[in-house]
Amino acid sequence: MANSKKHTNFAWKKSLKIFGTSTLAIAMALTLTGCGTTTTTTKPNSIVIWGFVDEDVFTPIIKDFQTQNKGIKVTYSKKTLDANYEDNALNSILSGQGPDVWAIPNNWVYRHKDKLATMPPALLTAKNIIAKDFFADVLMKDNAFDNQIYGLSPTVDVLQAYYNPVIFDSAKSLVSKNIYSVSSTDQNQLNQIIGKFPITWDELNKIIPYITTKNGNNIQVGGVAIGTSNNVSHPQDILSLLMLQNQTKMVSDDMSQAVFNLPIKNAAKNDVYSGKNSLDFYTSYSAAGTANYTWNSSMPNDIDAFVQGKVGIIFGYSDLAGYLKQVYPNFQFQQALVPQIGNIDDITDYAQYTSYVVPEASPNAQAAWQFVALLSTDEASSYRSATKEILSKKTEVEIVLKNRGAGTPTQDQLKTAQSWNEGRYPTDVNAQFKQAIDRVNSHAQTSQASLDTAAANVTSLLRKSTW
Repeated sequence: MANSKKHTNFAWKKSLKIFGTSTLAIAMALTLTGCGTTTTTTKPNSIVIWGFVDEDVFTPIIKDFQTQNKGIKVTYSKKTLDANYEDNALNSILSGQGPDVWAIPNNWVYRHKDKLATMPPALLTAKNIIAKDFFADVLMKDNAFDNQIYGLSPTVDVLQAYYNPVIFDSAKSLVSKNIYSVSSTDQNQLNQIIGKFPITWDELNKIIPYITTKNGNNIQVGGVAIGTSNNVSHPQDILSLLMLQNQTKMVSDDMSQAVFNLPIKNAAKNDVYSGKNSLDFYTSYSAAGTANYTWNSSMPNDIDAFVQGKVGIIFGYSDLAGYLKQVYPNFQFQQALVPQIGNIDDITDYAQYTSYVVPEASPNAQAAWQFVALLSTDEASSYRSATKEILSKKTEVEIVLKNRGAGTPTQDQLKTAQSWNEGRYPTDVNAQFKQAIDRVNSHAQTSQASLDTAAANVTSLLRKSTW
């Protein structure tokens, strides 16, 4: 099974706790030693790669690299992105055992950039490649700082929707029975939305009554797993997506302050609290008594609920498809692009992927970067065929909102893929987003007050000067 990250990629943000005492001590040691003064046990002319995909994905790529670089031995080690991964890697790097090529989540690059070797520009120049023209904008934003490249990737992944066709077929039956006494025009529109999958959030809300089964406030079948944090795999990503779709500025330009709680100016020059509006919209799906109410914290984990037929739509990344096919081979599902707010100028997809970086402590940093450059250019298609993600090579396409709906992400999504720099403590920042959701759901704070609290805490993380 080539795409064997399985549960790890879509679960890592939910379960990873990477900022313990040992990690901080290791990070301090690496900084104090300059990363390169430790005793090296890595053999000369060899590089060690740590990654998350199966070995058979890298086997042909390594073979091609070794053919082009005689005398360099490459060893691949498959790892699991769990709570111990970062500590284990930093311990291994500090002891001189590698990795020389280190796979990390894209939002870790900024966190670790002071411990990473930058890419020698000549590696791409030799391929007649200008990085900013070759790679997707989101990849350059996540991996390049101060005109230096700290990481690359052959692919980019984006958040997508997974839906149960059985529940959608049942919804078509309900529409035909006209249980809500709508006009024939509305019936036709509903059938079109259900048939193609909702393109906008407004369209999704129109079919919520038809894909949700409730008994009072008791939800038997949820329409979409969204609104909570305890049983949704990517609550912070979905909330970030909504904020970015609504043009929310997340942090100040100098990375010293979180500003997602502050107003922005709309076209009429009026203040709009887009962050608050996004949080309100997210939590409306778990607020009993609202039109959007379709999910709550008592429901099972979204993936379990999905395969049990207890929810019609969940959100995940490309590796979720491989996991479902492997673990639940008889379960039928389909994929679709995430809904948009409906403005052609504001189409936004949310990016998450693996960056390949080279620790500065590596005694073979030049060879390691040669491998990363080859992986991200000439061998990208081979890697992509295994992961089913999107090639990271920039492409110019015309973005058409009506073309969205059912189907897997394509190169089109490179142009709309966005992320935001969460600073040196991305896991703690993600926790702040989850807590903001929880405070609203528990009525502990209003949405604006909850975002203010989150922003203050994220600002403290951004300004934290020590590990």
